[in-house]
Amino acid sequence: MSEAPLRASTIETLNMFIPLATAVLLGLATPLAHADDSNPPDGLLRPNAEEAADVIAALTGLEQMRAEMTVTLGTCVPALEAQHPGQIACTFALKVGAGSSESQADFYKIGDAWQAQPSVSQDLLPFPDPAL
Repeated sequence: MSEAPLRASTIETLNMFIPLATAVLLGLATPLAHADDSNPPDGLLRPNAEEAADVIAALTGLEQMRAEMTVTLGTCVPALEAQHPGQIACTFALKVGAGSSESQADFYKIGDAWQAQPSVSQDLLPFPDPAL
């Protein structure tokens, strides 16, 4: 007889936490779904997620895996030793399939096309980056 109240209590507890867990997950996903990296409040022009993924794929030699790749930009700052106007250094999270990695790169535009190169601004960027 004690087993039935325990199960009912467990179900009630789960029913209380499911809406909370759903709200937390939605709260975490909403900024990612609505992020527009191209017009940040800090005024630094940066590539959007697709542009960043394209140039990171080229930088890392993963062009063949581009369709499976997502890139999320984190913290961006003006690049040290910038060789191009508007060059920025950013942390980024790279996800390919089930694997992910965090790194840094410099981004800049040549004409309308974004480019990426290894960064020398590591000391200015957080690692791990809480923005990611």
